[in-house]
Amino acid sequence: MKVGITFNLRKTFSERDSVFDSPKTIEDVKLALTSLGHRVKLYEADSETLFYILKIDRPQIVFNMAEGRFGVFGESFVPALLDELKIPYTGSGVQGTLVAVNKVFTKLILQSIGISVPKLYQVVNSLKEEITPIDKFPVIVKPVFEGASIGIKSKSICYSQEEVDKAVLKLKERLGNRPVMIEEFIDGVEVTVGVIGNFPPKSLPPMEIDFSPLNKRELNATNGIQTFTFKTNYSEKANYYLPARFPPEVNTHIQKMAVKAFEILGLRDIARFDVRVDKDFTPYFIEVNAIVGLEKEHSDFPRMYKMLGYDYNDLIKDILNSALERVKNNMRVTY
Repeated sequence: MKVGITFNLRKTFSERDSVFDSPKTIEDVKLALTSLGHRVKLYEADSETLFYILKIDRPQIVFNMAEGRFGVFGESFVPALLDELKIPYTGSGVQGTLVAVNKVFTKLILQSIGISVPKLYQVVNSLKEEITPIDKFPVIVKPVFEGASIGIKSKSICYSQEEVDKAVLKLKERLGNRPVMIEEFIDGVEVTVGVIGNFPPKSLPPMEIDFSPLNKRELNATNGIQTFTFKTNYSEKANYYLPARFPPEVNTHIQKMAVKAFEILGLRDIARFDVRVDKDFTPYFIEVNAIVGLEKEHSDFPRMYKMLGYDYNDLIKDILNSALERVKNNMRVTY
């Protein structure tokens, strides 16, 4: 089969470029698809001629890894382009990516179907806005739209109104006009859960991220959450448990909620949810990643597959097969 790969190449080590893929990751995906017997061609999503190149080449399916460089809704750019060309592709479509990239929309939708989410205190769109006094701490200040823990620092967790005011100001200065949200911080265990497939989607067991092996300086830089610093510098030092060290019924509940969330958000083929579990074993869904990281050694989904006894090629094959099955069943709707 003629398979295209759409991607954004990571060209710097800046925080902004961290969502994009390294040459090695792109090559790893290409090798995996080639090993499955496919003819593979790469398409950089930054190219101004991407539409015309794809229109001429017309791959039978596109393996979409592109996060987009086109503002906060960049994840939807390639799906919209491929929908226009009527070329099938892996992963969520326009609707799914538009909703998933917006943490506030995601929160409101999940809350509407009974999934626990942290309390939202305020969305700050402008520095001219007055910040609402917080009645309960701690809270976390973070971007509404950014992924890959961009904008998430150890000081994003705030324990006083003064800290909130400072965190909002600092983040707004970095993000420009992009909105910032203030929400309840769930003190508990950090968990991630993957969902793959469509008929029906299947949830992997939740994976617990244990920060205890980090030294004091490293813990101060992470504050027990997946900050940008943790993901770029310390993720290999953490311990990972799959399934998470909860009672079996808690893990089962998280998996059921993940599938429910996947379906209501209009996601397809693959997604990954960040979850915090409090001392009473209540899981709070924090956000969703519609375009998952596929870095072979460091990204969460490949790590979960490896812990389940599968290899990287199995993951790439399962993503592709999920999309092919969906297309075959005439389920390629414009989400």
